[in-house]
Amino acid sequence: RWVVDPANPLTARVTVNRFWQQVFGQGIVTTPEDFGVMGAAPSHPELLDWMAVDFVENNWNVKRFFKQIFMSATYRQSAVTTPEKIERDRSNALLSRGPRFRMDAEMVRDSALAASGLLAAKMYGPSVRPYQPENLWDIVGLPGGDTRNFVQDHGENLYRRSLYTFIKRMAPPPNTEVFNAPSREVCTVNRERTNTPLQALVVLNDPQFVEAARRLAETALASAGENGDDWIQSAALRVLGRELNSQEISLLRDDLTAFLEYYSVNPDDAHALVHVGESPPAEGLETARLAALTMVCNQIMNLDEALNK
Repeated sequence: RWVVDPANPLTARVTVNRFWQQVFGQGIVTTPEDFGVMGAAPSHPELLDWMAVDFVENNWNVKRFFKQIFMSATYRQSAVTTPEKIERDRSNALLSRGPRFRMDAEMVRDSALAASGLLAAKMYGPSVRPYQPENLWDIVGLPGGDTRNFVQDHGENLYRRSLYTFIKRMAPPPNTEVFNAPSREVCTVNRERTNTPLQALVVLNDPQFVEAARRLAETALASAGENGDDWIQSAALRVLGRELNSQEISLLRDDLTAFLEYYSVNPDDAHALVHVGESPPAEGLETARLAALTMVCNQIMNLDEALNK
């Protein structure tokens, strides 16, 4: 009761600051783990106070709070910057532009699954074990322990939201760890955001992402007729939420042509690509065409625009 008493301002202030951090990439107080004298001063103290009071007065309604942020003029600004904004507000602490930052690991995976149509809608229930490298737990597994060996799930459990992924703390999922997801060994309230070649290799090669690209290609082929440009635009709309311009279409059209030529004379490679993952490829689609468009979709899903909020 003391923690959530309206007379205690700290709980609400810390909570809304972390919500703000989720949306804008950094909190109004940039040290979310420390609101004491050693922590950073708030960039907008009056705003932080108002949000905390408003949050409590509206029964700690989280959905309402996020809706307020998303409908605000501050959030709805363009993320495009200018030399003047960079000079005066490099880190966007003064909110001179909309937020733009690489999504958290779980969001990267879930976004790919959602764009491809693979994301399972099921909620609640026990944790699941999606794709991971074989024998991942062998070195750290205790003899006789119930997590001695990694046993992959199948079916719908492979495509549930990352929230439900089982995490072995001494051997967390590599495809989220490389995107700075914590191991859960210690409490982490502020993640690092790095940019490494390994991240690109995960999105380009991890079975979860390759399978998602193939499913996205199947959707594009089924809904966009016989025109390669239409297939590409269909995929881009699902991933980026916008149509590609003529230059972008030209680049991907050339890639699609090159991939199609390759897979037409290398049918074994095409077959192997479209059979990555447990979901079977759609029937009635030409394998070489599906493989070629899968590679193009894989490129689209690896764009900065697809990985950044």
